[in-house]
Amino acid sequence: MRLISLVIVSFLLSGCYLTTENYQIKSSFSSPDVSWINEEGDATITGQAFLNQKGGGVVTCAGKQVNLIPKTTYSSERINKIYGSLSKGYKDYYAVNIVFEPSTPQNYYTYQRKTICDAQGNFKFKNVPSNKEYFIITVVTWEIDYTVQGGDLMLSVKPKSGENLEVILN
Repeated sequence: MRLISLVIVSFLLSGCYLTTENYQIKSSFSSPDVSWINEEGDATITGQAFLNQKGGGVVTCAGKQVNLIPKTTYSSERINKIYGSLSKGYKDYYAVNIVFEPSTPQNYYTYQRKTICDAQGNFKFKNVPSNKEYFIITVVTWEIDYTVQGGDLMLSVKPKSGENLEVILN
């Protein structure tokens, strides 16, 4: 009886792990294509990220990192594969984990701006180059009975010159 119980528990727990999918990325990353991300611009992007729980609660990205990624052929291919969209997306915490091949170049992460959501789920990117396209990505998760819920949020933006672009990721 103990053996049967152990097998059942093992089977149930194995279903909790993320599945992985390998994806052969067709485009390539080029540092010169995104070097402008480090230039000082005249736009600001402010926003808030949150998810609504089924019971009516709201959970924000408080304390979580927010990435501002330059929109290129390479980043667009990655984003489209992960979120199934280039404009707005959500990826559940337990969704298939995509492994890109060849592996992601280390400097891909260097050419991004990063900030942290405050306690209310607000974030801000100052002095952003305007008239350029970006992906904003963050995570909103919580636990209920040792089970993680929520996931990643993505939004595509293009701030205009001098603009304070206000966005909501949900």
